[in-house]
Amino acid sequence: MQFKSGYVAIIGRPNVGKSTLLNAILGEQLAIVTQKPQTTRHRITGILNQQDAQIVFLDTPGYHESKKPLNQVMNEVVGKVIDDADVVCLMVEANQKDAEIEKELFDRIGAERSIIVVNKADKVNRDRYEKIAQHYKNEWNAKELVILSALKNEGVITLVDAIKGHLPQGEPFFPDDIYTTHPMRFIAAELIREQVFLQMQQEIPYSAAVRIEEYKDATEENPVTLIKAAIIIEKESQKGMVIGKGGDRIKEIGKKARLKIEELVGSKVYLELFVKVEENWTKDSGKIRELMGV
Repeated sequence: MQFKSGYVAIIGRPNVGKSTLLNAILGEQLAIVTQKPQTTRHRITGILNQQDAQIVFLDTPGYHESKKPLNQVMNEVVGKVIDDADVVCLMVEANQKDAEIEKELFDRIGAERSIIVVNKADKVNRDRYEKIAQHYKNEWNAKELVILSALKNEGVITLVDAIKGHLPQGEPFFPDDIYTTHPMRFIAAELIREQVFLQMQQEIPYSAAVRIEEYKDATEENPVTLIKAAIIIEKESQKGMVIGKGGDRIKEIGKKARLKIEELVGSKVYLELFVKVEENWTKDSGKIRELMGV
């Protein structure tokens, strides 16, 4: 049996389902998922280990045209991931009409390295499937296309099989008992930020980041994982909104995040959150890169 290994990028517009797909493939919550677009900001690495292959998936921020410094940095992340990948899964929605951005990305990547992944297929009927497939094959000259529903975990195995067909033979890059290269402090920060997105309304989530100030793993002497984290915002006026009346909102953010982190680390977690103002950080490319780790 020939063993295959390689890097696979998952790219597409904001809210097309990239993070949902990665989580479905791995069977773990690695990438945060909300109904709000532009949730993912980082290059998220997820590793699928199978008997005949190791596939290193690279989830990316939503690609879109914008002159805002934060969005420009996120687009740079997408570009670097495309360059690093052996295979690129370019995601589009089944009922999507305008695909100019995706076509530009497809032309940049090339048909040989691309798999068109048509997501949210549960929103269209079977008759529409063939029309969708023919469109991308005839109009784009796409060579590989998979239609699936990441949310319902339908068609995900088919996609993994298609990916393996494109991967080169090679040895695994990482041990076969891990599903990500990210340290737990990174994942903890992402799970906290996910709750900021879920609990907050208006524009605050997009001007919020999370920095882990202290992280101590549980030990035999102290079986509690200790995490202290700052929720970074860019205006003093936002501070009270994140904290909430009597601290109720930040307590809810902390409670929900703590429960998810406990599932991953397998121990009790003490999570301390506080809010820190860093004026207009989303407009400062240097600060953006620091908080995004790029």
